[in-house]
Amino acid sequence: MTSPVDPSRAQALAALGLGSAAMIVIGLQPLLLGEIVDHQTAVLAAIAEMLALAVGVAVCALLLKPTNLRAWAGGASAVCVVAGLGLLAHEPASVIPLRVLAGLAGGVLIWITVGTIARQARPEPWAAAFFLIQSAGQVFVAALAVALGPFGALALAAALSALGIGLALLCPPTLSNLGRPSRAPSPKGWIALAALLLYFAGNSSLWFQMRPLATIQGLGQLSGAVILVTLAAQMVGAMAAIALAERLRRRTLFVIVVATGLGGLWLLNSSPSAPLFVAAFGLAAFAALLLGASLFGILNAADPSRRAGAISPAAQFLAAAFGPIAGLLGLSPQPAIGLTALLFVAAWICAFMSLPHVARAEAAK
Repeated sequence: MTSPVDPSRAQALAALGLGSAAMIVIGLQPLLLGEIVDHQTAVLAAIAEMLALAVGVAVCALLLKPTNLRAWAGGASAVCVVAGLGLLAHEPASVIPLRVLAGLAGGVLIWITVGTIARQARPEPWAAAFFLIQSAGQVFVAALAVALGPFGALALAAALSALGIGLALLCPPTLSNLGRPSRAPSPKGWIALAALLLYFAGNSSLWFQMRPLATIQGLGQLSGAVILVTLAAQMVGAMAAIALAERLRRRTLFVIVVATGLGGLWLLNSSPSAPLFVAAFGLAAFAALLLGASLFGILNAADPSRRAGAISPAAQFLAAAFGPIAGLLGLSPQPAIGLTALLFVAAWICAFMSLPHVARAEAAK
């Protein structure tokens, strides 16, 4: 088996910036599209983009060798710029095709970033940084986009995509092959990916219903408070992932994630006051970041070849599409809480099936 080789720190940081910029632009789309199309079309565009991102990552991880990465990164960033600038025409009919194009190209960028993280000796700090930069960056850029107005916001998104062209020159030109003859994960790696898919699908379903849940419980003005508290909770979750990475078994960590998520759901289902409502989403955000920043350790424990980790964004993007799809199919806020709980428990079962009893992934090498 070929041992993973770390790129240089500068190259790894460039790859981190590449994927972070791509994810910030993706997170900005609901705000941008709200100025161009109606709500339902904006939701359909978001779903299409998430599915395209999943396809892009999966195709790259399963079919491509990790070579000529600078060319791939530069070309994909250029496609994202073109797709972003295309929105300036304000043509509603072109929105979904443009976001699909951007999603496929964004999948290439995320593949490079996650492939770089997966090959780090300690991936948890890098994964935590990746998630935190996205979260904080999206809040900051969204505030700036509102100040710039519709045209300026679209230009800002295109400029962030153009940043990727420069970062492409600093990315690792190639990455080492991972350990299996096949580029696909091992059977237990697929089961661990199913655990992540189920958990994040539940999380997506819950977050898609955040505003309707607040409205039903007479707390419709809490969106801003929820965003601020969840951002802080995400930071705590990411730091906890780093602190616990070498101390807890992966199964135990997953139990903590699921128990915390279920605790937040219990609060939401108990007609909470405003502080408890915000706290419930804070718990959900903490659990999601604790899992997100720990996912490479979890997946590497299930599949020591690290191939499951390299394809993990595909599962996350599929999960992100689940919430909007369920919402469009008529899932209402209260049933969404029950569905989320079932998905969390199903995720724990898959994690239990795939993760070894040993304390660390490295023991399986």
